Amino acid sequence: MFKRPTWLRGSLVSRLDDTAVIGRLDTLVDLILKAPLNLSGFRSDEALWMQGIYDAVQTVQEINLLEVQTAVDIGSGAGLPGLVLAILAPNVRWTLIEAREKRAKYLEHMVDILDLGNVGVICGRAEEIVGDEGDLRENAEVVTARAVGSLRVALELSMPYLKVGGKGFFPKGRKQVALEIPSAKDLCLRLGGEDLTVSLPYGDGEGSQIIVVTKTTRTPREFPRRWKKLGSPVSG
Repeated sequence: MFKRPTWLRGSLVSRLDDTAVIGRLDTLVDLILKAPLNLSGFRSDEALWMQGIYDAVQTVQEINLLEVQTAVDIGSGAGLPGLVLAILAPNVRWTLIEAREKRAKYLEHMVDILDLGNVGVICGRAEEIVGDEGDLRENAEVVTARAVGSLRVALELSMPYLKVGGKGFFPKGRKQVALEIPSAKDLCLRLGGEDLTVSLPYGDGEGSQIIVVTKTTRTPREFPRRWKKLGSPVSG
């Protein structure tokens, strides 16, 4: 583990004092860096800790994840933030969704090595799974989606998984936040989201923020649409 950055906040920070937790996170970092496929753009354990592990902790800074039971991570890729948060909060049942088969299989491998009984991996497209897996629709208290496209796309993929009262967390660069929030508000409301907020800047040069959306009403069954229409304007 590398020195915690001064910007790190949230209820999970104290979990980083647990040696067993740190051991698992070190193993996760090693698994990601030594993967037989390019899981992430990180090339050193320091970079992965700073921009991957600590960033995952920061993603859910506005809630107490230790009081949550169900969560979904869309586009899990290397398991960021899903696997990190599953290690830090073993009380949460995580579903990791990854469309690329090789990455999904490696996620399953990492789950086995880390002995994470609170994690399940589904290989498939998020917009299709939420329709096929009836127990996943509007069931999660928390949804995270990192680097799955524009905010409009991330919202359309995520909101159908959230139960009313649940929260979606979307890490973005500050420039993206400024550009994407104004154009996403109409779709957010249509999907059942409201109370869209933005965290304080953090990270290197304070270049990152977390967009947080609270779900207040159920998502119409027409969403999510097919992948070519995800995030596009809605008529009517």
